[in-house]
Amino acid sequence: MKIDLKMKKLDLYVSKNFIKAFFLSLFAFINVFILSQLFKIFRYVADGRMTTSDGFVYVINMLPDILLNVTPLAVLLGSLMMINRMAGNLEIISLKTSGISFKRIILFPVIISVLISFAVYYVNGYIYPNSEKKLRELKGNVVSKVLPKEKRNGFVRDIKTNNVYMIKYINVEKGYAEGLEFIKLNDDFTEIEKVVIAERGKYNRETERWELEKAVVNNIKGRTSENHEKYVSEEYNEPPENFVTLSIDPRLLTTKELKKEIKDLRITGGDIREGMMELGKRYSFPFASFVISFLGLSLGSRYVRGNSAVSIVLCMALGYGYYILQASLESLGKNGLMNPFVSGWLPNIIFLGIGMYFVHKAEY
Repeated sequence: MKIDLKMKKLDLYVSKNFIKAFFLSLFAFINVFILSQLFKIFRYVADGRMTTSDGFVYVINMLPDILLNVTPLAVLLGSLMMINRMAGNLEIISLKTSGISFKRIILFPVIISVLISFAVYYVNGYIYPNSEKKLRELKGNVVSKVLPKEKRNGFVRDIKTNNVYMIKYINVEKGYAEGLEFIKLNDDFTEIEKVVIAERGKYNRETERWELEKAVVNNIKGRTSENHEKYVSEEYNEPPENFVTLSIDPRLLTTKELKKEIKDLRITGGDIREGMMELGKRYSFPFASFVISFLGLSLGSRYVRGNSAVSIVLCMALGYGYYILQASLESLGKNGLMNPFVSGWLPNIIFLGIGMYFVHKAEY
């Protein structure tokens, strides 16, 4: 009973100090970021692009983005400050001597870091998109849907000409396509009259016609087949823009809206890489706070006179190293060189391994 009471007091003491250090660090980082943006806001107000009240609203809507970016660093610095203070007062050594393991000492700060991660997940998925929309509106940027530049497995049905267009790949800007198949149906859409298959094609915007290369024209009704190096017909005039659907910046969508957008794009054959990248990041990045907490808690656990500055520098270097690795792998995911979810979670896995190594070292 006495042991349980002592452990409760220890958990309460450690948790209170960790929360205090975390919010102190978070407040400091938020102030730095806001101050760095104030001159830009003053310029907007001076130029007449914003009123004073708009400037205040702008600052409020900046907070979710700032929180997302600085919370892992606040957890890192807060955990380092808390554990370093305990080590400086020889509390860590005393607790270890009494038989309490280092893993048990840091248990509640780690649990609190998990709760912080879930809070960041909620902000990232449901508050940040709306605040980002508001920021763009205040800056005069119209939030609208845009046409994707390319698409795979495009499909269009033209009721006026009874044509069905199927394209494996199309670049809307260049008007270039690969793997084209145009099917001519009868008036009732019950029988196929003609099928045109081409390896490549380019849409001529002046003539408003598809210019096909290495095409095979199969006349089903006449039971004939013709091969053409170049083939152009006035009946095939569907512009490239009709093969893609409007999409919106995934950062402006809540997690629920983003999932629906990805589902719709997948059904219509749209490019889902950017959406999948954003979704993967929303699931993985919030847990950086949990992962990075192990670094701060372990590196500051040993008291060596004059070593605090070294621990802080090492911690911050590893913290920024996480951001650099995360940004690098994110670019690989966007370029299709890595699965979006793998590129999102790999930094967490790597730094969790590093953190657990330092926690193991801190036991001895």
